[in-house]
Amino acid sequence: MLAEEAPKVTDWMQAWGSLAGLVMSTAAVIFTGLLFRHEIRVRREEKQDAEASQARLVVATLTGMAKSFGSRGGHDMMGYRIMNLSSAPILDVTIRHVWENNPMGPPHRIPVLVGEEEGQLPVWRELGKPFKKIVEEGSYVEILFTDANGHKWKRVDLNSPVRVVPRQYTEPSLARVMATLAVGVGVAAALAAAITDLVR
Repeated sequence: MLAEEAPKVTDWMQAWGSLAGLVMSTAAVIFTGLLFRHEIRVRREEKQDAEASQARLVVATLTGMAKSFGSRGGHDMMGYRIMNLSSAPILDVTIRHVWENNPMGPPHRIPVLVGEEEGQLPVWRELGKPFKKIVEEGSYVEILFTDANGHKWKRVDLNSPVRVVPRQYTEPSLARVMATLAVGVGVAAALAAAITDLVR
């Protein structure tokens, strides 16, 4: 029985050439995908920046503790000022006085805000003088509102506004992850097949 013919040099060169071509093609696909992903990210950031243009012009601050005197005596209050510096109204405004991530009293709601408003937020309990100073220095204001385009926003003190997005808008990210894994598995399988052909 004749022995099997040994692979020729040309066969090895052809196999290595095929493998090199596969690697180059895979690299080109990955590079194109990265460029496409970068372009999507840039466009998304530009869109988010445009969407936040009005939200950045809504500013709220706390103006300090005060006493509100009524028929039942004095009650601690926290003053606030909220300014809508844009030319369009904002809707469904909620203002909260917060200290160490805890609301210090009931929120105040404004159906429509154009321009500026000042007021006072009641504090749930009467504060002693030393504790009142600690609370006053560590407090911040949190606002929720809807802009003129119907987008809901949250802004804490003077930090950048954050878009409040319903949960269903974040679900497609899982599909993108699964698609990336599928591409990776396909590339690995193709490389394994090429290497198997090479060593036969």
